[in-house]
Amino acid sequence: MENDTLHFNHLSREELESLLAGSQAESMELNEALKKALAKIEVMARQITSLQKMLFGKKSERYVDDGTPMLPGFVLPEIVKPDAEPTTLVGEHPRKKAEPHREAGWNGFPENLPREEVVLDLPEAEKEGLALIGYDINERLVHRQEYFVKVIKRAKYAAAEKPELGVVSADPLPNVLSEDSDRAHYDVSVAIHLIYNKFVNHLPFYRQSEDLKRHGIMIGRSLMSEWAMTTAFLLKPVYSRLVELVMNCPVIHADETSVRMLEKGKCKRCYIWVRRTGTGPPLTVFYFSLNRNQETAKKIMGEFLGTYVSDAYVGYAQLPGTRAGCWAHPRREFFEVPVLDDPDRLEALSLIRLMYMNERYAVEAAAAKQESEMALIKARKVYRKQTQVLVKKYFELCEKIIGGDLPPSDPLVKAANYSLKQRKALSVFLNNPRVGIDNNPAENTIRPWALGRKNWLFVGNERGGEMAAIINSLVMTCKENKIDFEVWLADILPQLAKTSAADIDTLMPHLWKPEHD
Repeated sequence: MENDTLHFNHLSREELESLLAGSQAESMELNEALKKALAKIEVMARQITSLQKMLFGKKSERYVDDGTPMLPGFVLPEIVKPDAEPTTLVGEHPRKKAEPHREAGWNGFPENLPREEVVLDLPEAEKEGLALIGYDINERLVHRQEYFVKVIKRAKYAAAEKPELGVVSADPLPNVLSEDSDRAHYDVSVAIHLIYNKFVNHLPFYRQSEDLKRHGIMIGRSLMSEWAMTTAFLLKPVYSRLVELVMNCPVIHADETSVRMLEKGKCKRCYIWVRRTGTGPPLTVFYFSLNRNQETAKKIMGEFLGTYVSDAYVGYAQLPGTRAGCWAHPRREFFEVPVLDDPDRLEALSLIRLMYMNERYAVEAAAAKQESEMALIKARKVYRKQTQVLVKKYFELCEKIIGGDLPPSDPLVKAANYSLKQRKALSVFLNNPRVGIDNNPAENTIRPWALGRKNWLFVGNERGGEMAAIINSLVMTCKENKIDFEVWLADILPQLAKTSAADIDTLMPHLWKPEHD
């Protein structure tokens, strides 16, 4: 230490000042590097916490499969094939006994199912002079509250004295899902119920097929899929009209989600796009596409010149309409900031909460008057004057956050930047009382796809995706208008062939009246 002191004593004042300045600069560099390293460590620690939540949190069903059996010692019994197959004698030679093709329902229905007879007869004028010689009998599976077999007996007549006239039979019952109604083994109600279970209750066809087997009813998945395809084809005019009605609405909600499609033995990521009316009766249409890009967005939204509510996805950036932002997304960004007690985070969430309270007060005020949608518009005009002040404070807070000492990678800064980049879109609702504060209507509409894909896993091909989009559009529109999809479908399917294009609106779920009413 003494030698070091003597060394510094021999230095001039300028040399000492230069040495001190160098030491200070080096110290500042080290402090800056340390600050960056600590910030990076903090970000990585938050990422680890987030990944741990993804792996072990309640929201996830993921697990680490280490090969350990859930029940130690439990072994599935070995399947043993019979030593000898059943045979029968044909003449003097044994032959393998033919077993009925149990996958085909037309081999017969279980005897324990209740049966109901329907006799189809000729009009009295047509059977004059004819004698009843028997019936053509066909059994058809029907579904109401439970499955039962309808025994259809079509009367056949012949003239005893004029055999050359042949046999005259009553007309068969119609079946829109079968070209050969006379030989159809399944009533349209069966197909409708299976489609209802798949798209409303999210039960895949393979599960329904296995369930029917336990009741002795054999209907394969391929036949169920064929019924769904045929039904979607028949519903295309209704779906096309639904698209027109949605796109004519001045305000719509838009969103998209991913689905998987089977292609060459592998699953490919595809997308479902949703458009939902923001005013008037709730109408929803889905669109299936292989891609999620601006080209697809323009294809389904390019002619819309009104206001659409969506998230910040760049695919909507080039559309001609006016985009309104969704306030649920900025709230989510601040909600997921790891530092829960950060005062700026709490203030941002508080301001957004007050905005939503004003929206709720407007809804309650309109409901109290028991008036139409116009009452809600008037109430929003009143309460959104207060919301304008809250929005101004919110963006001032965001500017303060990004102008602070936190690095750009900090979650709080990212949350603030997310909102500032969308400032124009997030302010649209303030000047248009027809526009909602968020895109939750679209996200709630698209949620059943997320639930369904956990059950049916993927669509078989592009045609299957289009079929699912058509049927789900009408399922969701029925649900939002408090219409039973199964009842509606059973009523309108027979009417499609005899309904003109000019009268197609009578079949739309929100305008539909049961034929028997």
